[in-house]
Amino acid sequence: MKNNISHEYAEALFLLSCEEKSEEKYLFDLRLVKEMLDQSPEYLELLHSPSIEKEEKLNLIDAAFSGKINEHVVSFLKLLCENNRIEYIYSCFENYEKLYNQVKRVIVANVTSAVKLTDGEKAKITEKLEKKFGCRVELLCETDEKILGGIIIKTDDTILDGSLKRKMRDVKEVISSESKT
Repeated sequence: MKNNISHEYAEALFLLSCEEKSEEKYLFDLRLVKEMLDQSPEYLELLHSPSIEKEEKLNLIDAAFSGKINEHVVSFLKLLCENNRIEYIYSCFENYEKLYNQVKRVIVANVTSAVKLTDGEKAKITEKLEKKFGCRVELLCETDEKILGGIIIKTDDTILDGSLKRKMRDVKEVISSESKT
């Protein structure tokens, strides 16, 4: 049920952003709100608290966001508060971004590497993935020393594992299967 509700809210906001031809601006603003909430989780607890009057919650939203982000995004946040749906906010963000990515033909690729990638390496990876998938690619990069070397790329439906750890595991499997024969 949570996903249905958040999808409906996100879809309504996305349709409004399309009418205004501001889909990317709304996405940017939603990411700003998400970043702020990530940095101050107590703010979301405040907006969710039943002991605080709705009017006060709406004033808190105005104080934090009015004039800083699109007025319709501010109204969207207020609507979630008014309808006691603020707990769906993160799910709404995700659903909006999925709608945006579908319409704009964007694939989000999670790239894991053993060391931090340079801007040049990121550009090359992006270029190759855009050529492979035939659409715009956004990279989300993280490091994980456990993969030893190489990179792992994950999209919604594809995993490209070029990690050294995976290659070593493949070699081990070949050696193990040959020793059994």
